[in-house]
Amino acid sequence: MTAQPGDQVGRYKFIINGYGRFSCAAHQLDKDTKKSVLKAASSVVCLTSYSGDKRIFNCSGFIIECDNECDTFSATILTSAILLWSRSGVAMVADDLRIDVYMAGGKFFEGQLLAVDFHYNIAIIKINSNVPLPTSTVRFIDNSVPLDPGNSGCIEELKLSEFAGCQDSSISSNRFPLYPGTKVLALGRFFMNSYEMMAAHGEFRCADPNFDCKELLFASCQIRKNGIGGPLINGLGEVIGINFYDASYTPFLPINIVYQCYRDLKKQSRIPRPWIGLSVVDLYGGSLHELEILNQKFPHVVKGAIVEQVLPNSPACIAELRAGDVIINCDGNLVRSYLELTEALWDKEGKSVELVVVRESADKPLSLVVEAVKTNPNTYRWPVPEQRILHTNPLLRGENLERETSDCLCVSWRCF
Repeated sequence: MTAQPGDQVGRYKFIINGYGRFSCAAHQLDKDTKKSVLKAASSVVCLTSYSGDKRIFNCSGFIIECDNECDTFSATILTSAILLWSRSGVAMVADDLRIDVYMAGGKFFEGQLLAVDFHYNIAIIKINSNVPLPTSTVRFIDNSVPLDPGNSGCIEELKLSEFAGCQDSSISSNRFPLYPGTKVLALGRFFMNSYEMMAAHGEFRCADPNFDCKELLFASCQIRKNGIGGPLINGLGEVIGINFYDASYTPFLPINIVYQCYRDLKKQSRIPRPWIGLSVVDLYGGSLHELEILNQKFPHVVKGAIVEQVLPNSPACIAELRAGDVIINCDGNLVRSYLELTEALWDKEGKSVELVVVRESADKPLSLVVEAVKTNPNTYRWPVPEQRILHTNPLLRGENLERETSDCLCVSWRCF
């Protein structure tokens, strides 16, 4: 039974709006699906944050690492930065923060904030235990979708040079291939009673054109807000992303990016934010006109990242990149999708980068050098809640402001 508005948890009042269980009915999950969920379940946790005695948010997370430190086991949890969001609406950690962490059966731990980055919507929480805690199995994904995998054109005629070579690489061999229609599950842990496991099944979908954040991928799973920060898993029980929230489906940040954020936050307490001033999508997201011309001229370029827009006066503009260019290589790394371009640019902040593109008006690939500058957060941001909601929702005005503003924070995710 779903909790109702005004339910009490201890002495804290919850105004439930979009929370609740999203567990599938038993008959909706076959044996193999249940096996996948159970493989990941032991590392999934529920987190509830407080500012003083006021609840901020409750969501899910997963243990990614557990280390032995002087006979005490220290586990690190990945979750959404929304857990820590100040009630002021500003991207900052709430004052007098307390984090409660629960595992299966209600086993309780005190959480400690290790690192947070609101720009990428990632938080790392630490808990200590006298016994080792289970960790998630993560697996990077390969979401590159070829336009014509059966093309039989002659590679020698294309003169793609060493920059392109074959459009497949050894990288893909140890990544999970994620195609539209692939079955996935969004997991979370409920925040009351027995803290039971929640699972919502669905399929991987192509990007939603209404979302500005091209880094976000999408699944048809329908979760609740307390599932934010939980893992998205494949049929093998491996974590392939971290869940965010939309009322109709589940946007998720690929584990490829999540893990890089985690690694850099632990090592240097910051995440690089290279920016070159491009709006880019996977090749199959291009228009039919663009793709037809490309297929005629470069039939073996079936994967890549196509440029939608070049921002004026940006490094990409200075380097003379154009809308319609297809990026196939970045500093010697094959680019078969926008995700791979993001990975290739990750540590290039403040450096010059060589991009190889194919262009409608050129007979062979072009090599262009672009400067990757540090992101200006005022002009380009990764997923953050759309703050206009705080001003338009009547529940959040006047005398009703105390009604848990965090309930309305995760309606929409956009890049600015």
